[in-house]
Amino acid sequence: MIQNETHWINEDGLGGTIIKIENPSFVLSEWFDGEYQTKMTDYCNHEFGFRNTLIRIHNQLDYFCFDKLHAFGVVMGKEEYLYEENYIRSCIGLDYVGLDKINEDARKLKLVQDTLRKLHVDLVFIIAPGKGTYFSEYFPSPYDTMKIRTTNYAGYASAFKQSGISYIDFNKWFLDMKKTTPYPLYGKGGIHWSKYGEALACDSLIRFIEQERECYMPRLVLDEVELSILNRDEDYDIGSALNLLFTLDTYSMGYPKFHFQKDQNKTKQKVICVADSYYWGMFNFGISTEVFGNGKYWYYNEQIYPDSYEKNKSTSEVDLKIEIEKHDVIIVLSTEMNLYRFSFGIVDQLYDVYYANNKSLFSKQ
Repeated sequence: MIQNETHWINEDGLGGTIIKIENPSFVLSEWFDGEYQTKMTDYCNHEFGFRNTLIRIHNQLDYFCFDKLHAFGVVMGKEEYLYEENYIRSCIGLDYVGLDKINEDARKLKLVQDTLRKLHVDLVFIIAPGKGTYFSEYFPSPYDTMKIRTTNYAGYASAFKQSGISYIDFNKWFLDMKKTTPYPLYGKGGIHWSKYGEALACDSLIRFIEQERECYMPRLVLDEVELSILNRDEDYDIGSALNLLFTLDTYSMGYPKFHFQKDQNKTKQKVICVADSYYWGMFNFGISTEVFGNGKYWYYNEQIYPDSYEKNKSTSEVDLKIEIEKHDVIIVLSTEMNLYRFSFGIVDQLYDVYYANNKSLFSKQ
């Protein structure tokens, strides 16, 4: 009761997605129909003193005694490697969408890509890596004995090559570097690429766009890499979501310190990035403001950032054709796990804009 009223001991917040329950205001009508009591009960059950610590103790006991985890969709692999289960399923091919859909998606992407190029807009598709593919040797049972089937990643990569689509395959690149990279590209307790891997991908993305656009953009300049046994941010994001009393064993990770070039001779291409959560790190460390001309981040092609920090802004609120054509580059970034929902619908939307009902393809001169 004392902690609940005074908060005299500072507790760490819980990880993962937490819905904050607000203290309900008293309304006489809600008192008589029982709604106020229901709201207050919910508030008291979520906001009492030491709740966070008690949850961590409960979760730690469940993990220690029964190997039970309290995080939706998270599984523990061998040697305490953590995964979101969907990444494992994607790696094995359990979410395969079929060759017909893959070929149709590639056909539409190629048409849209060629059309936008004639409008002086480049569309770059990026396949981000997946932890399931990168650390398949640590899969838990029963996935460790399952036969690898045809995967969405293999299907789309093959279709892109056959169709002549311009794309970046970071999934293959990360695997190729796995044994030679000086710092880990994934953490044991993280689901996203490491901060070091993210910096490598950022640098490669900038160089790729320079080559496609035949321009010179502000470059990412690496100053130093700090080695730390304490895993930070995305390197321990699903570990944090377990809300355990003690952190799991991890290995040291590299944390790059870098800056972007300040050069008036460098061109900031105006870029929209339609992406899943793998773009959050780049967005937060300033690639959009420093390199991409204050371009927007269309999170899962639903919310627009940074606008949604102040007030939720949906992609459905903008005129897609106008918005796309006033930019230089459109990036579609998807980790292999999200390929089953190809491009988050943006390619289909652009295909409809330029090809539905035989509309005129070009508005830019």
